[in-house]
Amino acid sequence: MAKEHVETRMILQTVRKFIRKEATDNVAKILKKLHPADIAKVVQNLAPDERAFAIKAIDNLELKAEAIEYLDDYTIAAEILEQLPPQNAAKIIQSISVDKAVDILEELDEEFADEVYKYLDDKFKEEINSLSRYPEDTAGGIMNPDFFAIDKDITVKEALDKIRKASKEKKIIYVYVIDKFGHLIGVVTLRALITADENEKIENITNTNIISVRTDMDQEEVAKLVEKYDLLCVPVVDNKNRLVGIITVDDIIDVIREETTEDIYKLIGTSEEEFEEKNILNIIKYRAPWLIMSLIGESISGSVLKFFDGTLKTAISLSFFMPLIMALGGNTGQQSQTIVVRALALGKFDESGIWIIIKRQIKTAISIGLLFAILGFFMALVFQKNPYLAVVVGSSLFMSMFLSTMIGALLPLGLKKLNVDPAVAASPFISAMNDIMGLLIYLSIATLTIRYFGVKL
Repeated sequence: MAKEHVETRMILQTVRKFIRKEATDNVAKILKKLHPADIAKVVQNLAPDERAFAIKAIDNLELKAEAIEYLDDYTIAAEILEQLPPQNAAKIIQSISVDKAVDILEELDEEFADEVYKYLDDKFKEEINSLSRYPEDTAGGIMNPDFFAIDKDITVKEALDKIRKASKEKKIIYVYVIDKFGHLIGVVTLRALITADENEKIENITNTNIISVRTDMDQEEVAKLVEKYDLLCVPVVDNKNRLVGIITVDDIIDVIREETTEDIYKLIGTSEEEFEEKNILNIIKYRAPWLIMSLIGESISGSVLKFFDGTLKTAISLSFFMPLIMALGGNTGQQSQTIVVRALALGKFDESGIWIIIKRQIKTAISIGLLFAILGFFMALVFQKNPYLAVVVGSSLFMSMFLSTMIGALLPLGLKKLNVDPAVAASPFISAMNDIMGLLIYLSIATLTIRYFGVKL
């Protein structure tokens, strides 16, 4: 991995040096030797004004299109294309898979996109328009309408002839079987085609037990389905079971990465858009709501301290352990919350499995609460040499960590039941809530101990 990183850096430095010298041929020679994915990696790390030069240097249209298709960020792809003549940009877009072409077109400047659109073939325009009908986060929005299918009534010999012709233009992963109305019947393997009698009807060797998805299925659910059944490709059908496209595993990888990134940003109380945002005011807009919630939460924590002002004045030693109670409660809550959110996102549990999560979190909460209650007890005993204070610290740690763990687990589950994304139970909210709860438990136990047992803390 380290070696690969060093090689990429060296190539990047060399390409930059030749771009500064405007040595187009040298840049072309270097990039032609690379895999399109490696070209994309180099291009992504170049400065905006250098990217277009690098792409222009490649004279092979197919290689140029593949490199742009491999770019992780379609905003960068759009920026590169906008520096080319609309006619050239159209040729590149037309050489890219339709689903990715739609994404890139959406990132282009509106006027430039209109110019590019004029140079696209009618068939390609039709495919783009068919994809644009579907929301971008559904199976229809991420599918590729360029698939290979054969009629169930043809013979094996006819099917093999069609495959030979089609394989020159497209990569065939699965051979789908449809009827004369375009309804998906099933799939036939290349092995079955090769071993079958050439006069056998395709219908007789078709596997009708096939996994397919509807155009309106959420992309995250599609990803779970592909992962569950270990598929390389999944067919997409409309509401009349007509085959309209396919989703390949590379698109699923993009979906998984996108959904995971989105969840991570939500967990810390911000948005994915912040990464690309340059305007500081907009960045503040993404972060401020959750931080304001934290501000309110910590203000409530201050009110709790004020309410127990009398207790704190008579037992100054209580203040030594307040950061400990708050920190451990908040951290256990965040840990529990993150584990549950990821389990739900990955589809590890169905409706009945929710009780499995709850039971496991109860066991975890009790175990971890007891462990840190004992550690807190001995810490207070060693540093303050007060057994009563040690009991207060230990029991407070147990209760606050137990409740924090349960809240961290149950809050995402509750949101899931309400059909709200569990990831919105962001860490700033959990932290603020656990701080308030930890202080209330700690100072309430301390106050009751002083008042009813007449001991000195």
